[in-house]
Amino acid sequence: MKLTSLFGAGLATAVAVTTLSACGGRSQDAVAKVGETPIDKEMYLRRLELMPTPVQIAGNQATTAPAGYTTLVQMIREQVMLDMAKEEGVLPTDQQVEERVQREMKNNPQIKQAITEQRLTLDDYRQRVRVALAEFNMVTKGVTVTEQEVKQAYEQNKQAFYRPANASVRFIIVQNPEVRKQIDDDLKRGFNFQSVVNKYAQNPVAGVQANQGEIALEGALPENPQERQASLRIRNTLKNAKPMQVTEWLPVGPGLVARFEVLAKTEGRQLPFEEVKDQIREALMLQKGRQTNRDLNLELAKRMVNTPVEIKSEAWKKQYEKYMEELKKAITEAEKQMGRQPASPQNAAAPQSAQGR
Repeated sequence: MKLTSLFGAGLATAVAVTTLSACGGRSQDAVAKVGETPIDKEMYLRRLELMPTPVQIAGNQATTAPAGYTTLVQMIREQVMLDMAKEEGVLPTDQQVEERVQREMKNNPQIKQAITEQRLTLDDYRQRVRVALAEFNMVTKGVTVTEQEVKQAYEQNKQAFYRPANASVRFIIVQNPEVRKQIDDDLKRGFNFQSVVNKYAQNPVAGVQANQGEIALEGALPENPQERQASLRIRNTLKNAKPMQVTEWLPVGPGLVARFEVLAKTEGRQLPFEEVKDQIREALMLQKGRQTNRDLNLELAKRMVNTPVEIKSEAWKKQYEKYMEELKKAITEAEKQMGRQPASPQNAAAPQSAQGR
């Protein structure tokens, strides 16, 4: 079995990925312990609320894994990564984390909105950033990029830094004509569009989707003629709509219609060099860092099988031990393919685990 099938295709490098890590806490409130660091129960439960049902593909079969176990393994993996970064002297400081948090919240209003609506706590997002920065620092350790390289990359890829005009919208997509009539009746009775979206999002009916997001008002369109026509109609309708205006029903697919509420619109603009130079520098650093012989994915896998982990759930503890045995085999296979001498049994020992208290 390949290492990537057990350990993922690679480590996440974007802050936008959902990565919450373990943090310190009282041991009696921990669901597990990674080395000397407990995984806090409250953070684990918040993380679990955001975890979709994981699907695993083996051969031609798709199976689901318990979200609770998957969440716990992901948090263990992230804590191991933080420990590695600390040992290498590249663990991000609190100031670096806070600066990145503020930058991401400024550049991505959806993050700030999620925190404002308490769908994500600020501390949890700080931890996401800490994990992502730790990984970035390890991948790019010793890598330098000059100002000239950054400017050259900007000039050669200027079109990539054009932000198209877009509309931020709430929407509801319906297939069933009876449900469509119910929504129309709700709006006629004076319910605002947000309350209607919330109603059907929280009490889903077959064929109904309700959410919010952003729709580009310029740029490429689908090649399929029917999809292209539908996209053009939506785009033109939103271009002419005013903020807080609710559109009529618009076709969005075979048998599907949608209504949109325009929350805000932004004009298209070319992002200036000063605004994107940090992003370009980081992208170039990652590019150079990945060209080295270091396999961080393999290093992290080795570190995981050698890190003592205590899991309170007896069933999950056994499942984790089995996972570690499979991971050790995958490490040996990966090293053989790379022409390395496999690690000795002492260096690839299974983690020590203890009975839950």
